[in-house]
Amino acid sequence: MNKSLLILILSVLSVTSLLTGCAGALLGNGGERPRNNETREQRSIEQITADGMITSSIRTRYSNDVVLKKLNISTYRGVVTLHGVVPTKNVMGRAIRLAQSVNGVKSVRSGIRLR
Repeated sequence: MNKSLLILILSVLSVTSLLTGCAGALLGNGGERPRNNETREQRSIEQITADGMITSSIRTRYSNDVVLKKLNISTYRGVVTLHGVVPTKNVMGRAIRLAQSVNGVKSVRSGIRLR
């Protein structure tokens, strides 16, 4: 393997770990323990990277909005979960629509609450 490719792979893995959380990257389940009889679902490196890219893209779209940039965003297998507080239903709808518009998003779960 050539040195440039190895450096690129390590860089992507490092960024992905920062974006998705180290425990989530290692355990593949967001760092949560399985409940009851659930088994841990492992994600491939490609899926972890794709989920990190989705989260990063959404953060970029939210970055110019003082309210939206405070929302918590997590992605698991293309399913985005949003948490936080917004002042109006219109802002909530905008947050959901922007997240849905990102390439690779399968669905959006909203845990957003109104102030």
